[in-house]
Amino acid sequence: MFRRSAKLMSETIVMLGVLLSLVAVSVVRAEDAPIATETKYLHLEPAFVVNYGSTGRMKYLRTEIALKVSGNDAAAAVSQHKPYIRNNLVMLLSAQEAETMNSSQGRESLRKVALDEVRALMVKLEGSPLVDDLFFSNFVVQN
Repeated sequence: MFRRSAKLMSETIVMLGVLLSLVAVSVVRAEDAPIATETKYLHLEPAFVVNYGSTGRMKYLRTEIALKVSGNDAAAAVSQHKPYIRNNLVMLLSAQEAETMNSSQGRESLRKVALDEVRALMVKLEGSPLVDDLFFSNFVVQN
């Protein structure tokens, strides 16, 4: 009976050792895991209204733009520079031609160019792109 108790006790000690090592590994992995950042959307208000096109009749664009950022620090930094961002986007949008504005491929291309413009501006001002994506939440053209 004593041998059986000793064997059971040694098995219990081994199992506790394995369990403790697994817990230690889990704690280390949890500490190394990146901290999840909260996604935020910054709406550039008011809506953009620009005339565009270089020839013929005046054409107008009305669009609403939202910027996707990760975390409060990025949101605060981007918000601080909204007037500068709006200025550059107005210049970009008003320089477009009707072919770009009237096709879905053209609008997607414009979205990517606008995102690159905003990211480049943030690198210049803050040293980091900070903006993850740019969305047109409304896009109306009048030819």
